[in-house]
Formats: sequence, C-alpha cells, structure tokens
Amino acid sequence: MDKTLIPLVALLIPIVGTIGVFTMIVFLRKYENDEKMAMIAKGITPPQKFSHQINPSHSLRWGFVLVGFGVGLLMGSLLEKVTEIDDEVAHFSMIFIFGGLGLLASYFYQMNVDKKNNIKNND
Repeated sequence: MDKTLIPLVALLIPIVGTIGVFTMIVFLRKYENDEKMAMIAKGITPPQKFSHQINPSHSLRWGFVLVGFGVGLLMGSLLEKVTEIDDEVAHFSMIFIFGGLGLLASYFYQMNVDKKNNIKNND
C-alpha cells in the first residue's frame, strides 16, 4: 500500500463511521415511526417505550450497591496500607465483596418490606 494513502484511510475511517451511525439512527427512527403509524391506522394502540414511574426497589438496590462499592474502596485502601497485598487486588476484592454484600442487604431489606406490605394488604 502506498504510504501517502495510509493517512487518508485513517482520516476517512472515523468520518465514514460517524456518517454510518447517524444514517442507521435516522433509518431506525423512521421505520419505528412508520410501524407506529401503521398500528394507529389499523386501530391498535402502539406500546409505550418507557414508563415514567420510578420503581423504588431499583433505587434502593442501586443505593445499597453504591454504598457497598464505596465501603469496598475504603476497605481496599485500608487493606493495602495494613498488609502487603497489591493495591489492585485489595481494591477489586473489597469492591466485589462489599458490592455483593450491598446486593444481599438490598434483597433482604426488600423481602422484609414486601412481607410487611403483604401483611398489611391481607388485613
């Protein structure tokens, strides 16, 4: 390959990629709109993409996981300073351990809340 052609190809790759992604998004939106219009013409209500309701259990789960990650980072830093463990091993192990503990805590908390709600709903 000619050496003057290599910089030209390297310049064209991101340009063509960007144009391709933009074109794909435009056509996907167009065909999605056409599909919805055909459903409306037949009298079918098109399904809604997103519900605008926030599920509190998801927020609770993410809260517990992120707190677990934060505590894991803190404990990993402490473990690195106190022992001779590599910093990557200390940080990642503590992040995964405390992130998992955060998921478990959110699961048990949600089970407890669901149990209380079922008892109140049955009365």
